[in-house]
Amino acid sequence: MKIPFKHSIIAWLTLIRLGATARGMLPFFLGTVIAWSEGYQINFIVFSLSSLAVLSIMVSTFLINEYFDYDTDHLNTDFHRLSGGSRVLVRGLVPRKLALYTAYCIFGLAVIIGLVLYFYFKTGPLTIPFGVMAILIGYFYTAKPLRLSYRGIGELSIWFTCGWLATVTGYYLQTGEVTSVISLVSLPGATSVFLLILINEIPDIHSDSLSGKRNLAVILGKRNALLLFSFLLVGGWLNILVIIPFGIPWTTGPFSLVLLPIIVLNLMDIKRLSASRQMLERLSVRTMLFDHLVTFIYSAAYILAGINASSMDRAIIIIILCYLAIFILEGMSLLLSLRIQR
Repeated sequence: MKIPFKHSIIAWLTLIRLGATARGMLPFFLGTVIAWSEGYQINFIVFSLSSLAVLSIMVSTFLINEYFDYDTDHLNTDFHRLSGGSRVLVRGLVPRKLALYTAYCIFGLAVIIGLVLYFYFKTGPLTIPFGVMAILIGYFYTAKPLRLSYRGIGELSIWFTCGWLATVTGYYLQTGEVTSVISLVSLPGATSVFLLILINEIPDIHSDSLSGKRNLAVILGKRNALLLFSFLLVGGWLNILVIIPFGIPWTTGPFSLVLLPIIVLNLMDIKRLSASRQMLERLSVRTMLFDHLVTFIYSAAYILAGINASSMDRAIIIIILCYLAIFILEGMSLLLSLRIQR
């Protein structure tokens, strides 16, 4: 079946998961913001190249996941807008092998950028190890022989890569250091992305079970997965407050109050335990908002701290524009996902 060019473009944009890919950039930007707030001069070439490398790893990871999750996605009839994959490959809108080969090429681009950053820009000895960890975890999240997401540890791998590793890498490439503060700041965001993955797995429990995918939601079952989600949702908010005395801007405390309505609404829905597709989709959308707001809370707090210490310069304005671009990409992603599902 020949796909019209316009529809092919839409299919590819949906396949690379624009929204989730954009979300993956947020903790990396946060690390750069923290470096700026501490008085480091931001190297724009390093920032641009490393952002492209992170974007490449994210896109490749989603393509790989779509390829190796094909059978699971094909069985899935309970998906909603934020679960069950992009639906592009299972509908034949993009050839499977082409998606795989494209992923390999984009992974190659990330490798080249990493080598340039290390050898030419001298970004430090952890540059290549950080990049290799991101690529390997992204690839083996669904690929054999590790298949992390099929063995109940996929969620932890995302907690690590999209939480700690992304934030620390954004900071390290500008400073050449890994500090206890940057590690602490990464924890609430790591928990929030863990929550987003967990809640998006729940609608797919049946199809994942049939295909042998033993992720955390399958292992726990719907009820226990929702209980764990509730516990971590509250715990993630408390984490923001607990780490403030360890050198984190105090403004993150009052800023975190914006998360309370989301927490209350999610807990009220979960208490009903109906777990309908509509309820799970509401939970997913709110959790996505929760996840974004955690990163923005820290970004805003550190931007304010940086302004108090010096003044707003071109560096931080550009990073703020990058945040706005991510919102636009995520909006596009939701619209494209709706169109594909129809």
